[in-house]
Amino acid sequence: MQTEGINLSVIPQEELTLIKQGLLEIKEALSKKTEEELSASYIESKLVPKLLGISQKTWQTYRDRRTIPFIQFGSKIWVKRKDIDSFLNSHYISNK
Repeated sequence: MQTEGINLSVIPQEELTLIKQGLLEIKEALSKKTEEELSASYIESKLVPKLLGISQKTWQTYRDRRTIPFIQFGSKIWVKRKDIDSFLNSHYISNK
């Protein structure tokens, strides 16, 4: 069917319902994936002292001295997990 340059198609209700369900599943999967990637790549600032076993004051000093890079959006601070790993590796003391 064609109306003023617009092509229209008729889809059975069952098919339309399946398409909608599929799109919802894709949307949920993408949303979950994004949250997982963020939590795998970045750590909230408030968790860093616990992870490193340091005080909040020491963590503030590290940030002030830019010892470990961080990202700040307004009052929210995030740290890349790989930067934490690099910091820990640079302070690794072997038994040799």
